[in-house]
Amino acid sequence: MVTATRLLLITLTLGFIPVFLVFIAPEGPLMQVAGSIVILLLVSLNLFTGRSRISVSSSKTQIVVEEEMNFGDIELPPPILSEESTSEIRDSKIRRSRGRKAAEEPPEMELPLPFPNPNTVSMEEGSPLPDIPDEDVEGLAKIHVAKSDPELMAEAEVDRYLEQQRARRSVFRERLQRERRSEMSHRKAEEARKWADLEDGEDLSTITKIPGHGLAVMYEPEDPDPSIPQGISYFRIDDHRILKIRVSLDVPDTSRTSWQEESGQDSQAPIPPLPLPPDMEMPPPLPELPPPVSTDD
Repeated sequence: MVTATRLLLITLTLGFIPVFLVFIAPEGPLMQVAGSIVILLLVSLNLFTGRSRISVSSSKTQIVVEEEMNFGDIELPPPILSEESTSEIRDSKIRRSRGRKAAEEPPEMELPLPFPNPNTVSMEEGSPLPDIPDEDVEGLAKIHVAKSDPELMAEAEVDRYLEQQRARRSVFRERLQRERRSEMSHRKAEEARKWADLEDGEDLSTITKIPGHGLAVMYEPEDPDPSIPQGISYFRIDDHRILKIRVSLDVPDTSRTSWQEESGQDSQAPIPPLPLPPDMEMPPPLPELPPPVSTDD
């Protein structure tokens, strides 16, 4: 039987279709899409709503009828009584649960006597071997028994850990010292840069040439030699004093003077005659030259 809600949905669906065709279809595509969605919604509500069908399950009770078993006149055999007592039965069960008895060991076979080694016989019959003193021989293998001592292993582990910590500490110390040196060098460079900027920012030679500059100029040395070229440097001591240093540019050439001295000593010394070969005799002396011819003759 159709319910009132389902009947209302069917009526709305059937009534909305002509309304859609008459009023909504001429409006445009957007209104047509909206009307189509409404129609589909109503149709889906009609299809997927309503009361579900109740399935009637007929449960039949099964009646079990127990039939009495009638064996008739059957005589049961007499019970079988065991001759063993209860304790013996228990002991036998314990033996079976523990397992079978160990199989008898096979009889040991007698080993044949070993044949005598001819080398050993000859050594026994010969002269006795000399006694070898127990001395440490280089290259001789010795017996070493390896032992595992927990205390030694723990101490070795502790020593290894301490070595690792020392290595890490040394690495950290070197890194810290490197960073400190780098920071100190940066600070010194910054301070030197400030002083250089301050000194380069003022021309002391020009300032001292201005009359009435108001600065006390100190000379070093006070009485220089005017015949020698000099280099002049200015240093500011404070806000009111300036130091003027004059340095002589006439540097003696020690290498040249030493060479001149050596050449002078060589020129004063007589030149020795050239050595002659051993097979050659001394040449004869040169003849006397004739007197010069005068213009009067």
